Amino acid sequence: MNLLHWFLKMGMATAVLAVLLAQPLHAQSSRSNGLKAAIIYNVLRFVSFPEGSNSGSLNLCVARRMSATREVAALNRKLVGKRPIEVRYIDPGVSDLSGCHVAYVGSSTPAQIGRIRQRGLLLIGDDHDFIRAGGAIGLVKFGNQIRFEVNAGSARQSGIAISSKLLRLASRVKQ
Repeated sequence: MNLLHWFLKMGMATAVLAVLLAQPLHAQSSRSNGLKAAIIYNVLRFVSFPEGSNSGSLNLCVARRMSATREVAALNRKLVGKRPIEVRYIDPGVSDLSGCHVAYVGSSTPAQIGRIRQRGLLLIGDDHDFIRAGGAIGLVKFGNQIRFEVNAGSARQSGIAISSKLLRLASRVKQ
């Protein structure tokens, strides 16, 4: 019976330890997701979309089941200039984003980015190679910080103008 009690105590101790260790990781993940959403919002304040797409709501499409989906959803109805953000959900791998002005797609391969890149669409992802693969804005983690990188050439090809103020704040700019 003593052996059974010992195993139960060890099991409980392991479970408690796992919960305690997981909480800081969850809090840290939640914090970085909040930072990503804040960066996305601030980036949107410093970009201009092509003529004809500057009226009505600003449609921010976000891939379902991404870690930052909840935090990005909090941007719904926030104003960028006079335009309210409308958060829409897309399935991963979808290639028709015609109703989107901005797509936050997480990490994507160059082939995926090539399929979804279109005029008037600002592609945002969170992979170190995102801007090299053709995305416009990359949210990258450096230590405990989230920074953003800009592929100005990709944005230009999509008809999107990025403010020089935003370019100065970027950790890296690819022309």
